[in-house]
Amino acid sequence: SELAQSFADHFQNQLSWSPKIVETATENSIQLIQDNTLAAEAYHLNISPEKIQIKAATEAGFFYGFQSLRQLMPTDFYGKTAKKTKEFILPIVQIQDKPAFGWRGFMLDVSRHFFTVAQVKEVLDKMAELKLNRFHWHLADDQGWRVEIKAYPKLTEVGAWRMDYNNTDERISDWWGRPTQKPGEEATYGGFYTQEEIKDIVAYAKERHIEVIPEIDMPGHAQATIAAYPELGCVNAAPYVATGGVFKNNTYNPGKEATYDFIDKMLNEVMDLFPYEYVHIGGDECNKEQWKIDPAAQAKMKAEGLKNEAELQSYFIKRVEKIINARNKKMIGWDEILEGGLAPNATVMSWRGEEGGITAAKAGHEVIMTPSKYCYIDLKQGHDDLEPNLGYSQLLLSTAYNYKVKPDSLNPEEAALIKGTQANLWTESISDWSKLTYMTYPRVFAIAENAWTEESVQDWNDFTERMFVYLDRLDAQNIRYAPSAFSPWIDHQGTKDGIEISMHTEVNDLDIYYTIDGSDPTEESMIYDGPFYLLESLTIKAQSYRGGKPIGRISTLNFPVHLAANVKATDEKGNPMDKLSDLSYGKLHISDPHWQKAKTEMTTILAFPDTITASKLTFNALRFTISGVYPPKLVDIWASKDGERYELVMSQETDERNLIQGRNKVPMTIDFQETELQYLKVRLTTHPILPEGHHRAEQAASMAIDELQVW
Repeated sequence: SELAQSFADHFQNQLSWSPKIVETATENSIQLIQDNTLAAEAYHLNISPEKIQIKAATEAGFFYGFQSLRQLMPTDFYGKTAKKTKEFILPIVQIQDKPAFGWRGFMLDVSRHFFTVAQVKEVLDKMAELKLNRFHWHLADDQGWRVEIKAYPKLTEVGAWRMDYNNTDERISDWWGRPTQKPGEEATYGGFYTQEEIKDIVAYAKERHIEVIPEIDMPGHAQATIAAYPELGCVNAAPYVATGGVFKNNTYNPGKEATYDFIDKMLNEVMDLFPYEYVHIGGDECNKEQWKIDPAAQAKMKAEGLKNEAELQSYFIKRVEKIINARNKKMIGWDEILEGGLAPNATVMSWRGEEGGITAAKAGHEVIMTPSKYCYIDLKQGHDDLEPNLGYSQLLLSTAYNYKVKPDSLNPEEAALIKGTQANLWTESISDWSKLTYMTYPRVFAIAENAWTEESVQDWNDFTERMFVYLDRLDAQNIRYAPSAFSPWIDHQGTKDGIEISMHTEVNDLDIYYTIDGSDPTEESMIYDGPFYLLESLTIKAQSYRGGKPIGRISTLNFPVHLAANVKATDEKGNPMDKLSDLSYGKLHISDPHWQKAKTEMTTILAFPDTITASKLTFNALRFTISGVYPPKLVDIWASKDGERYELVMSQETDERNLIQGRNKVPMTIDFQETELQYLKVRLTTHPILPEGHHRAEQAASMAIDELQVW
């Protein structure tokens, strides 16, 4: 068969020889045996000293049997540079295997950042190795339209391109707060797939037993569409492809019949390209504020007797479903399509947690469970201060692995409607292939195992042991991946006795060696065997070891111990502000509890037990654009010896560049003349108005400050 020949060709490419593949039993061969008693995707793999047998009922079953056989090959079999060996060792083993779920997915967002045909095919190759069988292709959003539609050429002529800001802003990790395109600016960043390229990708996926599910987001997340065809939008529709964030004026107009005519023609071209059962229409995060003031939308609500804009969204979704059902296909939407009443035949993809999926299953609808807490692999996967600055929240490998796909609250009939799960890779901060693979591996291994393997036989320690083998194969292929799960976490807690330091790794049974003198750790360094205290400012470096070999990255964090450590910190009314002097430093996330937050102004008084001499104030200010959090605009410092009479020692405006978009800690240093004092009053004032182009423009910035360090 073509499948067997493809497998043999891989041997030829890697090892310069290929095995015999036969349909009748002979010695020293790989035998393919039809067994119609097995389930559709099940297989049996039997490796003995004499032969290898794969039994299956379908070509998909044989394909997955071959994938397991490949997984048993040595690392050399996977290398980019082939080692021309004539023999290698396989284990004698019997495997009887079948998937836990029929839907085993991977979603790639190509709207926020575009990936080439070759890169999409590489994604499909890796999906096939992991027995994933649904490629959810996010092809249209606010930031780009990626599929050629012959009836509407402006979708790609206009909608596929946006500003690239000289390849600067598009390449940095943070997404929100990026300025919008201005009139006359040329949109040059983006790309799209021709219909022939899409047909090629669909055929390539089919050879690997992967169905390709297109997603065209509507009625929200449609800014690229509206930029191409403004007549489909609502009042005040922005005429440009979005450059970041979730926009206010980015929806189709549900009140115009022209909108449904467009969707009918466009979706029918899309459905012509994707010969499978499902079409995804998004349906998430629809900003309905435009609809409240749009005459056509309000007229439609009145004509149809709709009570509110949620019911108008439901009306829109149900009309779109009829277009899809007319082609004997099924509609999938994110769980927001439940709002205002669920379309009759819709499948719900639950992302905002499990609640939407549970509600849909109890109502008799098919569900794909993909909650962001467990399945969004664009989120950070380790310690916030030790990870590359990708992702605005957190999903650890262990969290992904320990996800229970079928909620306990469902009865057996309802649980049977859970079709499966998938990994979702949104690409707001994934601007290149290296970032894509870093965020994908190894978390996709965990989600693939959840999709294929029954929960009752899953085991974290066993999984991580097998994971190391697969990571060796990625190394052989020069594929970047995240070492976060086995790199040390350096945790700390400020106390009256100094800073308590503890360390751990997510993967069990690793040794941690560390230093406090700035040198890189080795096996000759101190081994971590329990918490210890820092009494002075020091830098901790830590390295994990496995089997006597270093693994993962060196973790490095600095912990200042300063003059104001553990002194009394209050506001001007005497209310405690202990977070600013407790030696517990906030991590790079807005939800970390150690940040002291304020809306417009923050005044703190540090009361020292005795007179000190000081000449410098330092602190970290959080810049977290999605939340409108920025460093202060103005820092005023007063000193006092008695707590009654204060003298201004410094008033300093901060660098205006701090107001650019970003997601990082901004270290602030304020020098002043050496002064004797017992009380220090610090007032921080925010920027009163965020600049034009920010998604919170015309609002005041807020602040998150940590540890007022006095030196």
